[in-house]
Amino acid sequence: MRINTNMSALSTLRQVGSSNRSFAKSVGRLSSGFRINRAADDAAGLGIANQIRADVRSMRQASRNAEQAGSLLQVAEGATQNISSIVERMKELATQAGSDNVDDAGRGRIKDEYDVLQAEIGKIASTTKFQGKALVNGAFGNSVDTNVANSTALASGNMVYSADISGTAAGAYTISDQTGTANQLRLTNASGVTQTVTLAASGKQSVTFDQFGITLNLSADFARNSDGSANNTAAINATVIDVDAGANGGSFLVRSTGAYSSDDLVSLNNVNLTTGSSGLNLDSLSFTGNGTAAEWQSALTRIDSAISTVNSAFGTIGAAQNRIEYAMNNTDSAVENLTAAESVIRDVDMAAEVTEMTKFQILQQAGTAMLAQANSAPQGVLRLLG
Repeated sequence: MRINTNMSALSTLRQVGSSNRSFAKSVGRLSSGFRINRAADDAAGLGIANQIRADVRSMRQASRNAEQAGSLLQVAEGATQNISSIVERMKELATQAGSDNVDDAGRGRIKDEYDVLQAEIGKIASTTKFQGKALVNGAFGNSVDTNVANSTALASGNMVYSADISGTAAGAYTISDQTGTANQLRLTNASGVTQTVTLAASGKQSVTFDQFGITLNLSADFARNSDGSANNTAAINATVIDVDAGANGGSFLVRSTGAYSSDDLVSLNNVNLTTGSSGLNLDSLSFTGNGTAAEWQSALTRIDSAISTVNSAFGTIGAAQNRIEYAMNNTDSAVENLTAAESVIRDVDMAAEVTEMTKFQILQQAGTAMLAQANSAPQGVLRLLG
């Protein structure tokens, strides 16, 4: 019999320690609801669960993208519906004016209404926007070309560090420094239309040309001489901001499967309902005075074509709406199933874990009792000493 080393007590203590650790893990799982609370619990499972969680979060955002895209398309559809109603009224007016039961004075009144309706189409097309993006003027999906070979204003030293657009038509826009005129810059499009704005004499600032939907963000190096002469703004003079047309109009990221620039996107082809030649083609109609019956009959042919263009726009918008709805439903289903898969890996089975906890609790209590017995066993040595 030995008293310096109580092997029974040491062995029992080891078992009690193991039971205590297992009991603590079980309590931690039950209190958190997770089977994996640290990497040591299941390193491979934690990695898989984290990847699934990242995918689920991305897909949930994709679903929100799809929902917001649906709202955007509803705005576009509403504008298209209004333009459709206007074009229908224009056809009604042209039909009335194309008949000789209407005199010249009557055609004058008809033309007055026709002209304001045509102007209203242009206003609807230019002002229908979602988050600053024009939807039905053919500019949806357009972007600033950041290649300084094309957008020379963005080159280093020209003091334009970025440019923002809102419903801006594709094309090149030339910046001119109004030498001799205090604190003015001018922007000119490819058609020769210009807008001049007044800005602060120096310092970092944003200059908005609302006629074109372009904002130039000038750097802190920008400065003008007190007399309005060029100073270092000469670097801006004759530089260009180039706006690229969207290849497929706008696109919406409504899935998150890894094909982020292809299959995960739903594209909306450009819808152009302006009155110009690239849209409804109504601007070039020619009338002599209030128009003759023959001229109004000719206008009817052009209006019929415009109605066809509007109907095509409805088809484009409706097709995109259906695709987005189906994509959103599929994404929501994937979110549900992937969330279930993550739960299987990460979450604890409460019933099974309660059973485990009870087992370790009993082992802990039994081990403690046996440790007490093992510690008392060496007391038998005292009988030998007696």
